[in-house]
Amino acid sequence: MSGNVLTATGTIGLKISVRLVIIGAEMIAMEVVEGSMDRAVIFDLYETLITENHPEWHAEARTPGERLGLSQEDFEREWFARYHARMTGKFRRYSDVLREICCACQIAPPEEEISTMQAEKLAAKARPFERMDSLVVETLYKLKASGYRIGVISNCGYDEMAAWDSSELAVQVDVTMFSCVEGLTKPNPAIYELACERLGVDNSAAVYVGDGGSDELRGADATGLTAIWATWYIEKWPWDWVGYVSKTSDAFPQCRRICDLPAVVDDMYT
Repeated sequence: MSGNVLTATGTIGLKISVRLVIIGAEMIAMEVVEGSMDRAVIFDLYETLITENHPEWHAEARTPGERLGLSQEDFEREWFARYHARMTGKFRRYSDVLREICCACQIAPPEEEISTMQAEKLAAKARPFERMDSLVVETLYKLKASGYRIGVISNCGYDEMAAWDSSELAVQVDVTMFSCVEGLTKPNPAIYELACERLGVDNSAAVYVGDGGSDELRGADATGLTAIWATWYIEKWPWDWVGYVSKTSDAFPQCRRICDLPAVVDDMYT
């Protein structure tokens, strides 16, 4: 008696190994010897699992440029010029960026004001974690209970992730990929590949869910992940770049309510 093993891979990572027991030319038994489905759902963070755009949080205030003694145009030019450095961990604190901007614009950094701005930044970035939508937590719980591994990939600086460990999200997520820690940003394929590697799944066995910022959905799709456009926050509280994001995201399946996501993902695995 001899046995041959056939391995078949189905939709989004379903792997079944079957042992065929053969005598002569006849198959007399077929036994499933391995059945596993290594599956993962990877989320963007801002405007997907949490939002910064609640209208209560955006009272009129002086611009950062005004507070530093610069025009806002000059501030924004220098701020965006340092985007990659900020996102890949070259700056540990918001205050470090502000000081460098002041120096680049040849003005003395107003240290007292910078200290105040640093404290305000940490408080502002903690607020979305403190006021989590209960549906987000419930959805992650349902996905975990259904056997999905959960990941997060976020382009963020250290100040933006400072409240992560004390949040309700931290206990639900298996792997975090914060750009400032990894030195990689979306849509670089390497950050998606590394997330899948750490989750223990093939790229083809992962679903990526995000609002579309940073061209993240096309980046996920190009890396072999299945991308879903999450619009539950950007439709509720639109932000400045929604029009731009739509141009790169509307080619992907859309999910408008996070409570619908488990069913949407399950359908992709069947």
